[in-house]
Amino acid sequence: MAGGLEMIQGDARLDNLSLSHIDMADLRRNIGFLSQNARLFFGTLRENLTLGAPHASDEQIFDALEVSGGAVFVRRLAKGLDHPIMEGGNGLSGGQRQSLLLARMLLRSPNIVLLDEPSASLDEHTEREFIQRLHQWLGNRTLVVATHRVPVLELVERVVVLKEGQLVMDAPKAQALNADRIQSHRREWKNENQSA
Repeated sequence: MAGGLEMIQGDARLDNLSLSHIDMADLRRNIGFLSQNARLFFGTLRENLTLGAPHASDEQIFDALEVSGGAVFVRRLAKGLDHPIMEGGNGLSGGQRQSLLLARMLLRSPNIVLLDEPSASLDEHTEREFIQRLHQWLGNRTLVVATHRVPVLELVERVVVLKEGQLVMDAPKAQALNADRIQSHRREWKNENQSA
């Protein structure tokens, strides 16, 4: 979806237009992608955050940090945005790294946002706050999120479930969550009756 791989078969569409008919540079400019493998680089916080938005003002940077949950942490640093970052973000917690990487992506203000486990390194309280802020920031943007965490589903309208690379469900969120609850109850009932 982010335009990193060519499709072998099938068709991906954006606003009912095949991706093969869209210039990849335009596509990449409008897509923000945050994978679990994203990295911070040696340099300052500012240099890391503005990789995709080199002319961003401090106010814009802090707006993105507010959404990602990193603003308080950065304001506490003696050098603020000029704080040095080690390669890979060594010396930062997983949650701090994740909030900085998310802020870097948000700073570009993409129309389509692709997130892979965006709250994986966050505790429950921080995750809830992050979801509320991200929901507000998204507005009319399109979000595609890969997650195993149920609270993140608050951000979506549809749930698509893949198992071993195969599509096993594509449904509105309420229907998908209800189907998951029914499956869970069936498993519990089956386990209880097998052990009896």
